[in-house]
Amino acid sequence: MPLIDVTYNAESVPAATLGTLGDALPDLVAEAVACPEEPWTGPAQPGDIEIRFRQKGPYDIGTLACVIEVRTKCFASRLADKHERADRIRMGVLVAAPDLQEVAVWLILHEGSWAQ
Repeated sequence: MPLIDVTYNAESVPAATLGTLGDALPDLVAEAVACPEEPWTGPAQPGDIEIRFRQKGPYDIGTLACVIEVRTKCFASRLADKHERADRIRMGVLVAAPDLQEVAVWLILHEGSWAQ
């Protein structure tokens, strides 16, 4: 169950791009974090992924137009190539939303449990 937070600068990221990200991120993230313990089984179903969009506030500091934080459960197979997984998400975002140039992805692997 990946949780995704998208923090964006409203002055440089149009609403249409946010819509594109909302459409693209579920499959991009699911494929990038797939592992033997949690394989990708096709398009995300309700409850598989949560995405929250947050506009930068007046006191936020940073020059990036968009930061995408992905939190998902830590497994040894994910730890082994976590940077490559983050790169895959970022490259997928750049393909889906080519007008989005200043984007970073932070992949956070942690212990946790999800109940729904």
